Formats: sequence, C-alpha cells, structure tokens
Amino acid sequence: MKKIYSINKLASLMLIALGLFSCTEEITVKLDNEETRLSVEAKVNSDLKKHLVILKETSDVFYNQEAVPVKNANVLVSDGVSNFTYIEVNDGVYESEIEFAGEAGKTYTLSINNVDVNKDGDMEEYLASSTMQQAYAVDSIKLHFDSDHESDRGRNDDEDEDGEFWLLSIYMQDNPDKEDYYAFASRINNLMVHDTITEVLVQKDTYFNGEKTKGADVSEFNQNKADEILHDSDIVTLETYAINKDYYDFVTQLQEMDEGQNMFSGPPGNIKTNISNGALGFFSVYSITRTSIIHKAE
Repeated sequence: MKKIYSINKLASLMLIALGLFSCTEEITVKLDNEETRLSVEAKVNSDLKKHLVILKETSDVFYNQEAVPVKNANVLVSDGVSNFTYIEVNDGVYESEIEFAGEAGKTYTLSINNVDVNKDGDMEEYLASSTMQQAYAVDSIKLHFDSDHESDRGRNDDEDEDGEFWLLSIYMQDNPDKEDYYAFASRINNLMVHDTITEVLVQKDTYFNGEKTKGADVSEFNQNKADEILHDSDIVTLETYAINKDYYDFVTQLQEMDEGQNMFSGPPGNIKTNISNGALGFFSVYSITRTSIIHKAE
C-alpha cells in the first residue's frame, strides 16, 4: 500500500474538501493565485441511493478558514437518457431527488450552473463526464496475521504504524483484454475503516494483467489502533472499486503530492481534474464489489 503522511502538515497549500469513494477528507491543493475557484465533490456509484454533490468556494484567502458553501446552484446528472435533478438539502450540499444506481457502460455527465464564484456578475457553467466501468468479479478474500509487519502507511507522531497487523488478501482474475484500474477500502462490521483518500489503495494491472492474483494484500488492520482491532466473529468487508484511468491518476497524484512534501521540496503542481472551467475536485463514477469474511481469532 502507498505511504500516507498527514496532509495537514502541508501548511503552505490551499485546503479543499474532496469526497472520494465513501470518504471525505481535507486535501491541500496549491492554487496559482488568489482567484476564487469552485471546489466540487461529486460521485455516482453502483449503489441504489440518493447521490450527493457538494460545492464550495476555495482560494488562497480562505486558508485556515472554513470553506464557503456555494448555494442556489442548479445541479443535474444525466446518463444520456435519464436526467437526475439535485436539490439543495443543506448549504452547498445537493442530493438527487430520487434514488438511482449507476450502470456499467453508461457515461454520466454532471452539469452545474447558476453559479458566480468569481463574483463578476456573469453566471458560470461547469461540466464533467465519466463512464462507469464493469464491476470486478472477486473470487474470495482471506485474512492472515503478521506479528511484525512493516506498514507502508504514513507515520503519525502519536501512532505506531509497525507491529501486529491483520492483512487482507484478494483472490481474483484480471481481465487480459483491457487495462484495469482498481481501488480498495475495507469495513469492519459495516463501519468504514479506511475512511480517507490517503488510506485507499489504488492499483493498475501493469504487473498482473490477465493473471489470477494469488492472495495479493490489499488492506491492513493495525492492532494498535482502536478502530482497526479485529475481534472474533467480526465481519470484514472489502470494497473493490472499478475506477477509470483518469480517476486513478487523480487519486495517485493526491497521494504522491502528500508523500512528496518535505522541507526541501517545492510546491506541487495543480492536481488534474475532469471538471471544466477551472474547478477543483473530480466527478467520480465507479462500480463497487463487496466481499465479506467472518474473522476467526487465532
């Protein structure tokens, strides 16, 4: 798994909230100047539910301040046949009026208008499109214990990231006919454990294209952290996300930006986005496969 360091330590960068997978986290992104820009947190997945879009203003001048919600926007998601209108349920928080489940093979387009983020009197329009990938077929998962595991997760001064871990392995067949991109996160008794974007493992099939994975470790549970301790009969669920290349690149850039910051490094470049008109964030569309196992304590 990728190393994870505290993003809050990147004090010279702008804060922007990005909701990725089931997670929301304050992410720091360098802005070119003091121009106010739209921050978009938007996702559609294969779950039947009301989906969310969260809109905020972000700028250098908001550093160390609460981001300003963008209210009264018109938000719509379309799959080319059906249109899903979103209503504002809280300041800057928009929810689809009806429940719907994203379908593999369909391209979803997000449109946002009636927004004047730069306060010039002209209403702006923002667009983003993404195609949902076919959900991956997972054969099985398995837990195994490592009493002296050296974690690749980032280090917090207050936490020990080495030691006793339960590791979760996946067994599945990769599709040889196309390039696949994966993301993984885990739940314990239906509570999301890996709940920040830096804890989600993203992987492309470069080194195992077309092969059957034979117990690749895709998740880890630190037995020194209260929310990751496994007990007998706990239900562990692996969420496997079928993501596309653009989203893989976006998450990878965020994680590499986080990893690469130190006292000798310069500021990172802006993270690529699929949203038009200079907005920050990403419109993510992905399928989910959930695989569960009952933990048996040794």
